[in-house]
Amino acid sequence: MSTPIEMVLRRQASRRATQAGKVIQKEARALRERGLPFNKKRLLPFIAPIAGFSSAFLEISILFPMEYCKVQLQLNRKNKDFKLGSHLRSRGLKIYQGLPPMLIGAPIQGLLRFSCLDFFARQFSGMNPVLSGLFAGCAAGVLESVLVVTPMETVKTKLIDSNKGLLEGVKYIVGKHGVRGLYNGLAPTILKSSSNQGLRFIIYNTYKSIVAPEGQQLSAMQSLSGGMLAGVLGCYANTPFDTIKSRMQGMEGARYNGVLHCAKTMIKEEGALSLYKGVLMRAARVVPGQGIIFLAYDQLSDGLTRVLEA
Repeated sequence: MSTPIEMVLRRQASRRATQAGKVIQKEARALRERGLPFNKKRLLPFIAPIAGFSSAFLEISILFPMEYCKVQLQLNRKNKDFKLGSHLRSRGLKIYQGLPPMLIGAPIQGLLRFSCLDFFARQFSGMNPVLSGLFAGCAAGVLESVLVVTPMETVKTKLIDSNKGLLEGVKYIVGKHGVRGLYNGLAPTILKSSSNQGLRFIIYNTYKSIVAPEGQQLSAMQSLSGGMLAGVLGCYANTPFDTIKSRMQGMEGARYNGVLHCAKTMIKEEGALSLYKGVLMRAARVVPGQGIIFLAYDQLSDGLTRVLEA
């Protein structure tokens, strides 16, 4: 029996697939009225980007408060009396000041991520799913870090750290550091994203090969469970990269000269466990978040494919 959360996510994914399907069908009718051919096969490569974009938008819209909490814990360097609950009560709805850049960047990140996964799945259909997932994840991680994630994360972190709005924050960053300022923490972002996606795709592809060895469609609960499994294992494996990234992108980022210097400084001043600051809040976002993303992606992909094949 489906859980209430699963039913809600399935309905939202189904609604988005239906909306996208209606756009495709409308375009097909327009082409036929103009006497032009409509080749459904040409649209198949666009299923992964559409599903990836929509699933990432859904995930960050639901779970951003966890991301805010994680960043606050990671940036806290001096205040040993910092209490997250008291801080949240004092901030109220202002915790969403870092959401706008995520709403812009996270869906594009999802588009790039799942496009890479789909591309490698098509190119290496006979390859071991572990290797296919590794290639797809690392490629997606590097690509999304350079094109989307680093500027998005830099703006988000500085907005949270400085208590500024989106336009004010971007103007401050570019005015003080130039466009290059948007790429603070590029190296740890690449390390985090490539290891993130590599681990997640390896785990999820392996999971799919075990649960559905004949390549059959996963159920909604199976997709949700596989995504959450990939999320929890990946989260605890590479949180140090995420913490270093946040430190280098915060308002005090200038005190660090690189990934190794940041790691050494944190260990020296705050202890080795400081590299895992915010790990529980990160898990609170990533674990259900990856479940939502993979569930929504699978449901959207399946729905759009059915529309095209109808």
